[in-house]
Amino acid sequence: MTVSLKSQKILWGKAAARCAMPECRRQLVEDISETDDPTLVGENCHIVAERDGGPRSDPTMSVEDRNRYANLVLLCNVDHKIIDDNEAVWTVDRLKVLKAEHEAWVEQSLRLDGAKMRDDTVYADYVDEWVRLAHLDEWTAWSSWVLGSGQPRIWVKVDEDLSALRRWLLGRTWPGRYPSLELAFGNFGRVLQDFQETLHEHLEPRGKGEQLFTCKFYQIKQWDPPLYASLAAQYNFHVDIVSDLMLELTRAANLVCDEVRLHIAHNFRLAEGNVIVQRGPDMELRWVEFVPRYSLEETAALELYPGLPQFYDDRDHRDWAVGRGRPNV
Repeated sequence: MTVSLKSQKILWGKAAARCAMPECRRQLVEDISETDDPTLVGENCHIVAERDGGPRSDPTMSVEDRNRYANLVLLCNVDHKIIDDNEAVWTVDRLKVLKAEHEAWVEQSLRLDGAKMRDDTVYADYVDEWVRLAHLDEWTAWSSWVLGSGQPRIWVKVDEDLSALRRWLLGRTWPGRYPSLELAFGNFGRVLQDFQETLHEHLEPRGKGEQLFTCKFYQIKQWDPPLYASLAAQYNFHVDIVSDLMLELTRAANLVCDEVRLHIAHNFRLAEGNVIVQRGPDMELRWVEFVPRYSLEETAALELYPGLPQFYDDRDHRDWAVGRGRPNV
């Protein structure tokens, strides 16, 4: 488990993005030039160690509590190392005092935008829940079942959480501070709705019921070549549009991540990188990994997901596409 974005926003906000050491208090986000992204020199220091055996570790504390705001103090990378290398001097109690005194100094000495801090905390809380319900950490694994083998399938737990995510996104009250971030979430929600509803048209449980499989509805009991050909064409079209909606959902996820990095946290999911999908195996039993993204032109012109009727025509103009055209009805 890692520190949630909400905990990070509270920590960095209350510390004014400054090192808590009174002899330091340096700004921990540095703009090197007008063209480069800001450089982060600050670190979330755990008061009680994140892992057993680390500085000031306490095996009785849960992993969740170790990564909460209450167990974190903001330090520059130099002072973080000094504190962890001198565990006997920098005890848990002393670090708690250090944190409290620094935040009191910030409140008394600096003029901070309290409304912005509150809004950013709301956004950060929303982002954390989106990451959880979208199974972003397992995205490549679960999406590969949708994209691979010519028979889309999905884990029941993932499908249930995606349904919960649709309802959750619909019910959000947004602060209105970052319209482009809210637009990205809205775009993700629209793609998710059409992806799930299209996927569900022919899903059925199999085996122990841990996964839902697309029914091969072209398999008919009584041989009828014209009917078989028609159903097979419908099935192949269905598989292709489900795959293309999965790719579009990944584009939408990458856009949300970009907007979070732009407005909320520059380091959001930098370690994990882009949201990746995997497709295969092909005729040579190879799997291909790639990163579906909206182009800069599409993002700038707000040419995002247009809804399913228009997406039938637009999908083959994206960076990656599986099928093309509209259903024959």
